[in-house]
Amino acid sequence: MILKLIIFFIAIGWVLSSLVKFFLRSKLKQFVDQVNETQRAEASRRTRPKDGNVNVDYVPKGRNSSGGKGQGGEYIDYEEVKD
Repeated sequence: MILKLIIFFIAIGWVLSSLVKFFLRSKLKQFVDQVNETQRAEASRRTRPKDGNVNVDYVPKGRNSSGGKGQGGEYIDYEEVKD
């Protein structure tokens, strides 16, 4: 009697785990398809200029911006010595 009960619970556990795996895989596949579709739509929306220029969407602003005075050291002039 106890052996049948243990086998029954093992069988139920195996069936439930198989069903959970199936549903998780199908939901994961739907999520991956949705993300891929979103990426394709975004990539098709972005176009490169035909003249070869580059569009900059974001320019960081901060202490080291090229518009202001730099915080570097003194400039040292040097010569390249060829061997």
